[in-house]
Amino acid sequence: MSFIFPSRRVLVDHAFIVAGGEITKAARNWLGGKLDQTKRSQIIFMDREDILNLFVVNNIPLPAAALPDRPQSSMDDDIPF
Repeated sequence: MSFIFPSRRVLVDHAFIVAGGEITKAARNWLGGKLDQTKRSQIIFMDREDILNLFVVNNIPLPAAALPDRPQSSMDDDIPF
């Protein structure tokens, strides 16, 4: 992959594809094929699961918004006496 600037052509040797959701295998293959046409780029994919795993491996608490909402059940209520 390359970018053309007014004075020169610049080749990209690394591409990071980051998504907040899942990157499907089909999407990885398609993007990889498009970006690897120049045979000069290293493509690194990182999706939601990879990002969450970084928190776990490094023992960092997950942000509150990263956890799914749990419906409160009647078992969580205090006993009324």
